[in-house]
Amino acid sequence: MFQEFYGFTHVPFSKSIPTDNLFPTGGQKELTARLSYLVRERGFGLITGEIGSGKSTAVRAFTAGLDPNRYLVLYLANPTTGMTGIYRDLLLGLGHEPPFSRPRLVARLRDAFADLLGAKRRVPIVILDEAHLLSQPMLEQLRLLFSDQMDSQSLATVVLVGHPDLRRTLHLTVHEAFSQRLAVRYHLGPLDLAETVGYVRHHVRTAGYTASPLFTDDAVARVYEYTKGLPRRINQVCTTALMAGLIDQKQLLDETTIRKAVAELDHD
Repeated sequence: MFQEFYGFTHVPFSKSIPTDNLFPTGGQKELTARLSYLVRERGFGLITGEIGSGKSTAVRAFTAGLDPNRYLVLYLANPTTGMTGIYRDLLLGLGHEPPFSRPRLVARLRDAFADLLGAKRRVPIVILDEAHLLSQPMLEQLRLLFSDQMDSQSLATVVLVGHPDLRRTLHLTVHEAFSQRLAVRYHLGPLDLAETVGYVRHHVRTAGYTASPLFTDDAVARVYEYTKGLPRRINQVCTTALMAGLIDQKQLLDETTIRKAVAELDHD
Protein backbone atom coordinates (compact mmCIF):
# COMPACT_ATOMS: atom_id res chain seq x y z
CA MET A 1 0.00 0.00 0.00
CA PHE A 2 1.23 3.52 -0.78
CA GLN A 3 1.09 4.45 2.91
CA GLU A 4 4.17 2.37 3.63
CA PHE A 5 5.91 3.29 0.35
CA TYR A 6 5.75 7.02 1.07
CA GLY A 7 6.19 6.71 4.83
CA PHE A 8 2.83 8.14 5.86
CA THR A 9 1.81 7.66 9.47
CA HIS A 10 -1.81 7.56 8.32
CA VAL A 11 -3.65 7.72 5.00
CA PRO A 12 -3.77 11.25 3.54
CA PHE A 13 -6.76 12.79 1.74
CA SER A 14 -9.17 10.81 3.90
CA LYS A 15 -12.66 12.10 4.67
CA SER A 16 -12.20 10.93 8.27
CA ILE A 17 -9.38 13.41 8.97
CA PRO A 18 -9.73 14.87 12.49
CA THR A 19 -11.29 18.32 12.54
CA ASP A 20 -8.15 19.74 14.16
CA ASN A 21 -6.19 18.77 11.04
CA LEU A 22 -8.52 20.27 8.44
CA PHE A 23 -6.97 22.80 6.08
CA PRO A 24 -8.30 26.26 7.04
CA THR A 25 -9.63 27.77 3.82
CA GLY A 26 -10.97 31.30 3.53
CA GLY A 27 -14.45 29.96 2.87
CA GLN A 28 -14.41 27.82 6.00
CA LYS A 29 -13.30 30.77 8.13
CA GLU A 30 -16.15 32.88 6.73
CA LEU A 31 -18.62 30.05 7.31
CA THR A 32 -17.45 29.69 10.92
CA ALA A 33 -18.08 33.39 11.51
CA ARG A 34 -21.58 33.16 10.01
CA LEU A 35 -22.46 30.08 12.04
CA SER A 36 -21.16 31.67 15.24
CA TYR A 37 -23.54 34.56 14.67
CA LEU A 38 -26.40 32.16 13.88
CA VAL A 39 -25.89 30.20 17.10
CA ARG A 40 -25.96 33.43 19.12
CA GLU A 41 -29.17 34.52 17.39
CA ARG A 42 -30.73 31.02 17.61
CA GLY A 43 -32.24 31.26 14.16
CA PHE A 44 -32.42 29.52 10.79
CA GLY A 45 -29.44 29.35 8.46
CA LEU A 46 -28.83 28.13 4.91
CA ILE A 47 -25.46 26.71 3.79
CA THR A 48 -25.10 25.69 0.15
CA GLY A 49 -22.27 24.43 -2.01
CA GLU A 50 -21.56 22.24 -5.00
CA ILE A 51 -21.28 18.48 -4.50
CA GLY A 52 -17.88 17.81 -2.93
CA SER A 53 -17.26 21.42 -1.88
CA GLY A 54 -16.75 20.40 1.76
CA LYS A 55 -19.82 22.09 3.25
CA SER A 56 -20.72 19.18 5.54
CA THR A 57 -17.08 18.88 6.62
CA ALA A 58 -16.93 22.62 7.38
CA VAL A 59 -20.11 22.45 9.47
CA ARG A 60 -18.72 19.40 11.29
CA ALA A 61 -15.54 21.31 12.07
CA PHE A 62 -17.56 24.20 13.48
CA THR A 63 -19.71 22.03 15.74
CA ALA A 64 -16.64 20.15 16.99
CA GLY A 65 -15.44 23.38 18.57
CA LEU A 66 -18.65 24.02 20.53
CA ASP A 67 -18.88 23.46 24.29
CA PRO A 68 -20.99 20.28 24.76
CA ASN A 69 -22.14 21.58 28.15
CA ARG A 70 -23.79 24.54 26.47
CA TYR A 71 -24.87 23.07 23.13
CA LEU A 72 -26.47 19.85 21.88
CA VAL A 73 -25.86 19.12 18.20
CA LEU A 74 -28.48 17.01 16.42
CA TYR A 75 -27.35 15.91 12.94
CA LEU A 76 -29.90 14.51 10.47
CA ALA A 77 -28.48 13.12 7.23
CA ASN A 78 -31.57 11.81 5.46
CA PRO A 79 -34.66 14.02 5.05
CA THR A 80 -36.30 11.44 2.75
CA THR A 81 -37.70 9.73 5.87
CA GLY A 82 -40.41 12.42 5.78
CA MET A 83 -41.46 14.72 8.59
CA THR A 84 -42.54 11.85 10.83
CA GLY A 85 -39.08 10.35 10.48
CA ILE A 86 -37.46 13.71 11.22
CA TYR A 87 -39.63 14.17 14.31
CA ARG A 88 -38.72 10.71 15.56
CA ASP A 89 -34.98 11.16 14.91
CA LEU A 90 -34.98 14.49 16.74
CA LEU A 91 -36.78 13.03 19.76
CA LEU A 92 -34.39 10.10 19.91
CA GLY A 93 -31.47 12.53 19.70
CA LEU A 94 -32.95 14.43 22.62
CA GLY A 95 -33.19 11.21 24.63
CA HIS A 96 -36.97 10.81 24.44
CA GLU A 97 -39.02 7.83 23.30
CA PRO A 98 -41.17 8.93 20.33
CA PRO A 99 -44.95 8.42 20.67
CA PHE A 100 -46.88 6.88 17.80
CA SER A 101 -49.27 9.65 16.76
CA ARG A 102 -47.92 12.59 14.78
CA PRO A 103 -49.62 15.33 16.87
CA ARG A 104 -48.11 13.85 20.03
CA LEU A 105 -44.73 13.68 18.31
CA VAL A 106 -44.81 17.41 17.64
CA ALA A 107 -46.05 18.29 21.13
CA ARG A 108 -43.43 16.15 22.85
CA LEU A 109 -40.71 17.50 20.61
CA ARG A 110 -41.55 21.12 21.37
CA ASP A 111 -41.66 20.33 25.09
CA ALA A 112 -38.29 18.58 24.86
CA PHE A 113 -36.67 21.57 23.12
CA ALA A 114 -38.19 23.99 25.62
CA ASP A 115 -36.95 21.86 28.53
CA LEU A 116 -33.44 21.69 27.07
CA LEU A 117 -33.34 25.47 26.73
CA GLY A 118 -35.06 26.37 29.99
CA ALA A 119 -34.23 23.73 32.58
CA LYS A 120 -30.94 22.38 31.24
CA ARG A 121 -29.59 25.62 29.80
CA ARG A 122 -28.34 23.94 26.62
CA VAL A 123 -28.99 25.30 23.14
CA PRO A 124 -30.04 22.69 20.56
CA ILE A 125 -28.41 22.98 17.13
CA VAL A 126 -30.24 21.01 14.45
CA ILE A 127 -28.29 20.32 11.25
CA LEU A 128 -30.34 19.05 8.32
CA ASP A 129 -28.00 17.73 5.63
CA GLU A 130 -29.16 17.09 2.04
CA ALA A 131 -31.79 19.75 2.72
CA HIS A 132 -32.43 20.25 -1.01
CA LEU A 133 -34.51 17.06 -0.72
CA LEU A 134 -37.00 18.76 1.63
CA SER A 135 -40.39 19.47 0.06
CA GLN A 136 -42.29 22.75 0.46
CA PRO A 137 -44.71 21.26 3.04
CA MET A 138 -41.74 19.90 5.03
CA LEU A 139 -40.06 23.30 5.08
CA GLU A 140 -43.27 24.89 6.34
CA GLN A 141 -43.64 22.25 9.05
CA LEU A 142 -40.06 22.87 10.16
CA ARG A 143 -40.76 26.58 10.46
CA LEU A 144 -43.84 25.91 12.58
CA LEU A 145 -42.06 23.28 14.71
CA PHE A 146 -39.36 25.66 15.92
CA SER A 147 -41.42 28.85 16.10
CA ASP A 148 -41.75 30.13 19.68
CA GLN A 149 -43.18 33.11 21.55
CA MET A 150 -45.47 34.28 18.75
CA ASP A 151 -42.77 33.62 16.14
CA SER A 152 -40.31 36.03 17.80
CA GLN A 153 -37.84 33.27 18.77
CA SER A 154 -36.79 29.80 17.68
CA LEU A 155 -36.63 26.70 19.88
CA ALA A 156 -33.30 25.79 18.25
CA THR A 157 -30.61 26.92 15.89
CA VAL A 158 -31.49 25.21 12.60
CA VAL A 159 -28.92 24.83 9.80
CA LEU A 160 -30.00 23.62 6.37
CA VAL A 161 -27.12 22.21 4.31
CA GLY A 162 -27.69 21.43 0.64
CA HIS A 163 -26.97 21.90 -3.05
CA PRO A 164 -27.16 25.34 -4.75
CA ASP A 165 -30.60 24.40 -6.09
CA LEU A 166 -31.97 24.91 -2.57
CA ARG A 167 -30.88 28.55 -2.60
CA ARG A 168 -32.80 29.12 -5.83
CA THR A 169 -35.81 27.15 -4.60
CA LEU A 170 -36.18 29.30 -1.49
CA HIS A 171 -36.46 32.40 -3.67
CA LEU A 172 -39.82 31.13 -4.97
CA THR A 173 -42.89 32.90 -3.65
CA VAL A 174 -44.27 29.71 -2.10
CA HIS A 175 -41.25 29.62 0.24
CA GLU A 176 -41.36 33.30 1.23
CA ALA A 177 -42.49 32.69 4.82
CA PHE A 178 -39.55 30.33 5.38
CA SER A 179 -37.04 32.40 3.42
CA GLN A 180 -37.75 35.54 5.47
CA ARG A 181 -36.70 33.69 8.63
CA LEU A 182 -33.22 32.87 7.36
CA ALA A 183 -30.78 34.84 9.51
CA VAL A 184 -27.75 33.51 7.61
CA ARG A 185 -27.24 32.51 3.97
CA TYR A 186 -23.82 31.38 2.82
CA HIS A 187 -22.55 29.64 -0.30
CA LEU A 188 -19.27 27.75 0.15
CA GLY A 189 -17.33 28.05 -3.08
CA PRO A 190 -14.47 25.87 -4.37
CA LEU A 191 -10.80 26.44 -3.55
CA ASP A 192 -8.72 28.70 -5.75
CA LEU A 193 -5.35 27.61 -7.12
CA ALA A 194 -3.33 28.92 -4.15
CA GLU A 195 -5.67 27.19 -1.70
CA THR A 196 -5.48 23.97 -3.71
CA VAL A 197 -1.68 24.04 -3.44
CA GLY A 198 -1.93 24.64 0.29
CA TYR A 199 -4.61 21.97 0.66
CA VAL A 200 -2.53 19.26 -1.04
CA ARG A 201 0.64 20.11 0.88
CA HIS A 202 -1.28 20.31 4.16
CA HIS A 203 -2.79 16.86 3.76
CA VAL A 204 0.56 15.31 2.85
CA ARG A 205 2.26 16.98 5.82
CA THR A 206 -0.42 16.06 8.37
CA ALA A 207 -0.23 12.46 7.16
CA GLY A 208 3.35 12.34 8.38
CA TYR A 209 5.31 12.93 5.16
CA THR A 210 8.53 14.77 6.05
CA ALA A 211 10.62 14.65 2.86
CA SER A 212 10.74 17.25 0.07
CA PRO A 213 7.46 18.17 -1.71
CA LEU A 214 5.71 15.00 -2.88
CA PHE A 215 3.70 16.67 -5.67
CA THR A 216 5.42 18.96 -8.16
CA ASP A 217 3.95 22.42 -8.85
CA ASP A 218 2.85 21.28 -12.33
CA ALA A 219 1.15 18.26 -10.77
CA VAL A 220 -0.88 20.38 -8.35
CA ALA A 221 -1.79 22.81 -11.14
CA ARG A 222 -3.13 19.85 -13.11
CA VAL A 223 -5.06 18.68 -10.03
CA TYR A 224 -6.68 22.10 -9.78
CA GLU A 225 -7.49 22.20 -13.48
CA TYR A 226 -9.27 18.85 -13.31
CA THR A 227 -11.06 19.25 -9.97
CA LYS A 228 -12.03 22.94 -10.25
CA GLY A 229 -10.99 23.28 -6.61
CA LEU A 230 -13.57 20.88 -5.15
CA PRO A 231 -11.97 19.19 -2.10
CA ARG A 232 -13.65 15.80 -2.55
CA ARG A 233 -12.40 15.57 -6.13
CA ILE A 234 -8.94 16.73 -5.05
CA ASN A 235 -8.90 13.88 -2.54
CA GLN A 236 -9.90 11.38 -5.24
CA VAL A 237 -7.29 12.53 -7.75
CA CYS A 238 -4.45 12.69 -5.22
CA THR A 239 -5.28 9.28 -3.75
CA THR A 240 -5.38 7.74 -7.23
CA ALA A 241 -2.08 9.48 -8.06
CA LEU A 242 -0.46 8.01 -4.95
CA MET A 243 -1.49 4.53 -6.05
CA ALA A 244 -0.15 5.20 -9.56
CA GLY A 245 3.10 6.48 -8.04
CA LEU A 246 3.44 3.30 -6.02
CA ILE A 247 2.98 1.16 -9.13
CA ASP A 248 5.60 3.19 -11.02
CA GLN A 249 7.86 3.39 -7.92
CA LYS A 250 7.99 7.18 -8.14
CA GLN A 251 9.08 9.21 -5.13
CA LEU A 252 8.05 12.47 -6.82
CA LEU A 253 4.58 12.77 -8.34
CA ASP A 254 4.61 14.93 -11.44
CA GLU A 255 2.07 16.02 -14.05
CA THR A 256 2.40 12.71 -15.88
CA THR A 257 1.29 10.84 -12.75
CA ILE A 258 -1.71 13.15 -12.35
CA ARG A 259 -2.68 12.57 -15.98
CA LYS A 260 -2.63 8.84 -15.35
CA ALA A 261 -4.83 9.31 -12.29
CA VAL A 262 -7.27 11.51 -14.21
CA ALA A 263 -7.46 9.00 -17.05
CA GLU A 264 -8.24 6.23 -14.57
CA LEU A 265 -10.97 8.25 -12.87
CA ASP A 266 -12.52 9.29 -16.20
CA HIS A 267 -12.47 5.68 -17.38
CA ASP A 268 -14.48 4.63 -14.31
